[in-house]
Amino acid sequence: MSSSTSFPRIHQLSEAVANQIAAGEVIERPASVVKELLENSIDAAATNIYIDIEQAGVGLIRVRDNGQGIHKDDLQLALQPHATSKLSDFSDLSQIVSLGFRGEAIPSIASVSRFKMTSRQLGEEQAWCISNNSIENKIGDNKFTIKPAAHETGTTVEVNDLFFSTPGRRKFLKTEKTEYLHIQSLIRAISLSHFSTGFFVKNDEQSLFRLPACCDDFDQRIKNICGSSFLNKSVRVDSEKDGMHLWGWLGLNDVARSQSDRQYFYVNGRMVRDKNISHAIRLAYDDRIATGRYPSFVLHFQLDPSLLDVNVHPAKSEVRFSDTRNVHDFIYGSLLDSLKQSLMSVGYDVQRGVQRDVRSNVQYEIDSSNEARHTIDEQRSSYQSDSSDFKQFDTFQTKKTSTKYLSLFSGQFVIAAIENDQYLIDITKSRILTTRNYLINNFNVKKIIKRPILVPISCELNEAEIELMINKSALINQWGFELEQIAPTQIMIRSLPSRLAYAETIALVKDLLDVLSKNKAESEVAELLASHVNDSGTELNEESTLQLLNEISSFENKQEPSGCLPWRKLEPQSLHAWIENNV
Repeated sequence: MSSSTSFPRIHQLSEAVANQIAAGEVIERPASVVKELLENSIDAAATNIYIDIEQAGVGLIRVRDNGQGIHKDDLQLALQPHATSKLSDFSDLSQIVSLGFRGEAIPSIASVSRFKMTSRQLGEEQAWCISNNSIENKIGDNKFTIKPAAHETGTTVEVNDLFFSTPGRRKFLKTEKTEYLHIQSLIRAISLSHFSTGFFVKNDEQSLFRLPACCDDFDQRIKNICGSSFLNKSVRVDSEKDGMHLWGWLGLNDVARSQSDRQYFYVNGRMVRDKNISHAIRLAYDDRIATGRYPSFVLHFQLDPSLLDVNVHPAKSEVRFSDTRNVHDFIYGSLLDSLKQSLMSVGYDVQRGVQRDVRSNVQYEIDSSNEARHTIDEQRSSYQSDSSDFKQFDTFQTKKTSTKYLSLFSGQFVIAAIENDQYLIDITKSRILTTRNYLINNFNVKKIIKRPILVPISCELNEAEIELMINKSALINQWGFELEQIAPTQIMIRSLPSRLAYAETIALVKDLLDVLSKNKAESEVAELLASHVNDSGTELNEESTLQLLNEISSFENKQEPSGCLPWRKLEPQSLHAWIENNV
């Protein structure tokens, strides 16, 4: 069969086009450039790295370090594809210890930007600069000039007008704010993987991060990036076995989040995504984290580089283990042991009604006369206070029952006496269940309390969702939401049900519209909404704890099978056994 179509002959792509194609794999957005340049600086043994960003990286990305620098004769070679100092032959791929090794990042970046690199090698008197910024250079032309320059030991790379030579790529970038947030997130991640390197970042001349190198005090870096709350409500992990080492910080239920934006896992200093590792972490947390919530952690995993393949993904974000099962089981077991020990560090004497915190050596006792006694024994000194000095969780009276708060385990479980019986209560799951019942009971009588949003949130919807919102506006309002259309495909979220004030707002609204479009029963709508309960903004204090216990004590057990309830009656002798096996 013949064809009149004439196809071109096979030909060799020009170096400029080949580099621009490679840039499509390596340089996805400005944050990708920052990542490649930071990794090069770290590989060069830099102890301080200075990053300047303008216009979310599209206008300027400048990375300056005090690393070992580049020899003058290697500057031109550094701009050539697949030129690297980090490996020589194929066998070196089995022993990769550096972050970069492919040798395609710098030429790819230079092919889609106005590029300038200045470097002075350690021990040299003169610095040299190579760039493609000369006026005679054409777009996409890989012609570079080398000139002497003034520079301290180390390297500075300037990337101006990113994607100027490939304008089609620019239109796929997100808004300036979104691209800036990607860069910010990347720097947070890299700074948590290299504590001995200082990071100093400016965005549009405004200081964003000042993170001095910390060789010993890693906690300060964790506090700067993840916050003091995470540091205070996490446990340290440090486990070794068969040449594998896992260490870091494991967040407890108190610092679980509505999205997975505080999950950092590093393999030999490289931040990676791996489904087997993710599965091991989820399995370790199991039901210690409520449905729809994500644990927070900063974990470092180290093993022999020969047991790891990092040459899997162009962006080096994925790895492959030679013994996946062994790695999975080690990580799972290490995290599970740490989580159990963290909760077991708080003991409880059921017979005396005493909570004992082993770490702080503090005792709180509630006796039969409801008077508190606070005893502190520290360095052989003691302090006694009567009930006026220590505010206890007193008895909470209702028409049906008497409820007494007895003890709290790591912000996740409460032990309480309800009608003279002791119960172990899962706080988050109980809140989800009681919120569901609140929504069901108050929907028909139109008494769901709304909470206005101080700064209303805009949300993009498709045409079908907009039409649904208009047609079912009364029903949406009855569920406690106030939504207003402000553009053809945009709405403003002005109010939420008060019980869901800390939920992920846009996800909550979209789930509401989705379930309403399917005409689900009221109970199913309430269950879906309740699954969005977020306690990250709710302080677990006397008032909130007793309010929860009061709701539980008045809960009608007929509504749920007893085995499905997030609280269980305990016999005194069974408490320690339950903690040992389940917590």
